[in-house]
Amino acid sequence: QISDPEACDQMYESLVRIHTNFYKNKYPRLKDTTFTGVTVEDCRMILATDILKQMEDMKKGTWKRLQETFSAKKPEEDLK
Repeated sequence: QISDPEACDQMYESLVRIHTNFYKNKYPRLKDTTFTGVTVEDCRMILATDILKQMEDMKKGTWKRLQETFSAKKPEEDLK
């Protein structure tokens, strides 16, 4: 049994409006951007794994990059 059927109906109607994107259709946006002003394409580019790897490399300091380049030698080069 539902104690308050009217409140239940209101909540159900609210959920239906959310599910059907009622307010998105009623109030369309002029530009497809986020609250930061970044477009959807920019977000997808930022979230791509290649871009993330490049950003991680940019965050590394010079000393760390030098260590990685010199430690990445092949074992054959050490024998020569």
